[in-house]
Amino acid sequence: MNEMILFDMDGTLLDSVPVIAKCCNLALRENNLPEHDPKSYVNKVGWGMQRLMELSAPGGSSPACLAALSESYDRIYSEACHTPGEIYPGIPEILLELKARGIRTAVLSNKPEKQLQALYESTFQGLLDVAWGHREGYHHKPDPTLALELVETMNGRLLAYVGDSEVDLALGKNLGVPTIGVTWGTKTREQLLEADPSATLADTPVELERQLLKLCEIFMP
Repeated sequence: MNEMILFDMDGTLLDSVPVIAKCCNLALRENNLPEHDPKSYVNKVGWGMQRLMELSAPGGSSPACLAALSESYDRIYSEACHTPGEIYPGIPEILLELKARGIRTAVLSNKPEKQLQALYESTFQGLLDVAWGHREGYHHKPDPTLALELVETMNGRLLAYVGDSEVDLALGKNLGVPTIGVTWGTKTREQLLEADPSATLADTPVELERQLLKLCEIFMP
C-alpha cells in the first residue's frame, strides 16, 4: 500500500479567498446584485459553490436568481483557475519533502471538479500526486465517502488529513485519522478550537512540516 497524506486546498495550501472574492463580486455585479467586502468571504467558503452562492446572494433570493448567479460565478472563476494561484509560503517545500520520503500527497476539495482540476494543472503540477474536487452524486465534506474512494483509488494508507476549517476537522474525525488544522487560512486558532477543543493545530508551515514528519516516523518505522 502507498502511505499518503490528504490535504484540503483552499486556505490550507492555496491562498484562494482573494480570487474567490473578486470572482464572486464580478458574478454579483453581472447579475445586478450587491457586492460584498472581499474580507467577508472568509466566512462564505469551505462548503462548496452552491453554499457560496446562497451566502453571497441577497436573503430570500429565488432559485432562478441563484442559478443565474451560479452560472456566472462558475464561468468567471473557472477561467481564473487556469491562472497559477498563490500557494502559501513554505507549502511547496513540505510537499516536495513528503515526495522525497515516498509519501503520496493528495487534495480533496469541496470545490467543483472542473475548477479543482484547472487549479491542479495551473498550480500544483509536480507538487501533488492527485487532486479531486466535489463530484455529482456525492455529499460534500465532511462526508467521508469521496475521501475514502480517493484513498482506495490510490491503494493508499492514510496517515493524516490537513485542513483549515471546522469542516476539515469534522472530516478528519469521520475518516478516523490524525488531523491537523492550520491557522493561516479561513479560520482562526480560536474558531478551530471552538469547533473542536481537542484539535491539533499548526500556526506555521514549519510547524505543520514538523508534525507531519513526526507522524510519518510513527507510522513508518
